[in-house]
Amino acid sequence: MSLKKTATLGLLWTFLDTIVAKGVGIAASITLARLLSPREFGLIGMIYIITSISATLVDGGLTASLIRTKNITNKDYSTIFYTNISISFILYLLVYLLAPLIAQFYEEAELILIIRVYALIFVITSFSAVQHAYFERKMAFKKLMLLNIPGILIGAIVGVCMAYLKYGVWSIIFMQLATQVVLSLMLWIISDWKPSLIFSREKLRQHFGFGYKLTISGILNSIFENIYNILIGKYFSTAALGQFERSYTFSQYPSLVLTTIVGKVSYPLMAGIQDEKERLKQAYKHILQFIFFISAPLMLGLSSISKPLFLFVLGPQWEQAAIFFQILCISGMLYPVHVFNLNLLKVYGRSDWFLKLELIKKIMIALIVSVAFQFGIYGLVWSSVITSFLALAINTYYTNLLIDYNLWKQFKDVWIILLLSIIMFIIMFAVQYYFFEGYLLLKILVPSLTGILFYLVTNYLLKTPSLQLILQFKQNLK
Repeated sequence: MSLKKTATLGLLWTFLDTIVAKGVGIAASITLARLLSPREFGLIGMIYIITSISATLVDGGLTASLIRTKNITNKDYSTIFYTNISISFILYLLVYLLAPLIAQFYEEAELILIIRVYALIFVITSFSAVQHAYFERKMAFKKLMLLNIPGILIGAIVGVCMAYLKYGVWSIIFMQLATQVVLSLMLWIISDWKPSLIFSREKLRQHFGFGYKLTISGILNSIFENIYNILIGKYFSTAALGQFERSYTFSQYPSLVLTTIVGKVSYPLMAGIQDEKERLKQAYKHILQFIFFISAPLMLGLSSISKPLFLFVLGPQWEQAAIFFQILCISGMLYPVHVFNLNLLKVYGRSDWFLKLELIKKIMIALIVSVAFQFGIYGLVWSSVITSFLALAINTYYTNLLIDYNLWKQFKDVWIILLLSIIMFIIMFAVQYYFFEGYLLLKILVPSLTGILFYLVTNYLLKTPSLQLILQFKQNLK
């Protein structure tokens, strides 16, 4: 099968998988937001940093190393499998013991039990991380899609039922736990790879040599991604953190859909052609145009109708979250582009550059956040937009060193999409702001249809390269 055909089918199945997963996830999240209070989401937001760092340490960049390694054996898989599990138990014990100190930091006593239960999630995922990497390496995305569905559905049912039964914050926790338990079981049952009683120190050193820099980068990323949660949870109210957490989560859903699709398919795809620099550069350019064609209008469109959307879907208690969401969507527009740039470093095994890049960005974020904090909670939210644009300049510097494709060249390939998306944003905002006062649903539907029509028609008339790629994608499915 040709590279183009493989990529097309991979994108299709990953897209369907992500749409189902995120679709059910969004539906469950909306239902939970209507049944629970901002405070309960704030409690969960306080501990994201713990589970995020622990998940990074469990994986250690080792599964990424499995995907990119050319000649791989059962010894590689088994070694990483036992390593992941061992680390997960050690980390769980550490988090269990630290729970009282974390609760004391936030002055929320109920966090102790919440942390100790929620942290089980990275123990559970450690048992199936290698199986997941095994399927990704084989680009078996159709199978992954089918394996994901049962866990997502069962987790959503568990969470919503518990919320209806007034279990509060525990409905969120057990929704996540149930999802991961079922997914891990499905991966074990279906996968034709099973661990053998083999452990190789040599293989561990080989994969650790690549993975440990990604691990350090991942820890730094976890800390700074959650710095807003920490500051808001500590210096503002738990309810305010809940408002921010929901707005951030919902703003991430569209970006994560694109990131998951592009990341899962492009990483093994690019790893397969890493020795053909010109071919890789062309593939990189096409995927950049493809994802920005979707991410820019989608995120700016959602930003323009944020207030009526939140009031209609979640209710008036989430009005502050709508303002946060409007701002966060701007930075969310660039998130898939960031991930794709960083994937290139992994493809070439430059985890040293990856770590260096993350250190530079985190220093930058620390400086910006320290200034933004002086302007209150809205200053913090706006700082995420500023750091996102500056981080893109840093990421593309290293992309240019690898395949001669700098920020200016990337901008020239997508500038028309950005311009059309900004004009679309202005049109949508004007339509919903000046018309249909008191009719929330019309404030959502009419601007959305107007914006979509404008965007598609102008792309068609201008024959933008991104639209041509979409049409080629459709042709490849035949």
